[in-house]
Amino acid sequence: MSQKILLSVIIPAYNVEDTIARCVDSVLRQDVAGMEVIIVDDGSTDATPSICDAYSSRKAATVVHTVNGGLSVARNNGIERARGELITFVDSDDYLADNTYGRLVDIATAHPDYDIIEFPVVKEDGTTELFRTALTDTVYTDMAQYWTDGRAYAHSYACNKVYRRRLFDKVRFPRGRKFEDAATLPLLLRHARAVRTVTTGLYHYTFNRNGITARADAKALRQLLDAHRPLIGDSRLRAYKGFADYYYNVLNIQISLYTVSGDDADIVLPTLPYRQNTKLRLLHILGMRNLCRLFRLVYHLTGRQ
Repeated sequence: MSQKILLSVIIPAYNVEDTIARCVDSVLRQDVAGMEVIIVDDGSTDATPSICDAYSSRKAATVVHTVNGGLSVARNNGIERARGELITFVDSDDYLADNTYGRLVDIATAHPDYDIIEFPVVKEDGTTELFRTALTDTVYTDMAQYWTDGRAYAHSYACNKVYRRRLFDKVRFPRGRKFEDAATLPLLLRHARAVRTVTTGLYHYTFNRNGITARADAKALRQLLDAHRPLIGDSRLRAYKGFADYYYNVLNIQISLYTVSGDDADIVLPTLPYRQNTKLRLLHILGMRNLCRLFRLVYHLTGRQ
């Protein structure tokens, strides 16, 4: 009798010949009985396809070659092929600490109502640690509380979470969209009963200074702001103590967008009554448009172009 698949690990790969082996090896070392690894080569033009094929002989690994469609399409292709009760994602330039998935799968198995388990992520630039999520061992049954008070919006990454597969029955990553994780997590939360954040395990996120997060253009920032606007406009969220910090986070996205585009049509965020720091107090003195113009002027005067 074939072994039951508990966890499907989906790894999209595009032109990552220098990092794909480190990524896959870190996954295959995980202490999970009943794990499948789905490597989706997204039309790579370097040595990535042959490196991926070398893993096809491994019992747990499946390699899929597709035409290039982007990260979201590659993840969606993996979801379509996944057989596990649980799904997780790893980006091909990142890697996992040993003994991460085994403990997460044990928690998910012991608590079938936990539909998402989030574990720590460390952002690295070469050998330098830039940022580490400060998670606590907490169970959220109120998804709005998780988003605001739990600051899920600040670490909405797809890859530091284990999901019940059923959450993806009607949800897919949006094709051709930047910051697709921020747009997808709120959709998944609509179907989740409980989220557990833990302090165990570690996802190593390799920060690329030339990547979309570091060098986002106006189109990407516009898409990111559009992902948050419906939530900022949801009056029910404003009852949570963490909403003020969430609003401040989105205000910074609004300012970044105008700084890049200089287009008044991009100023779409409403002014809400929060004044917990200098920037927010300036907002109420200057108004949204003048605040955006001020920061754009400072940005260019300081030569940060």
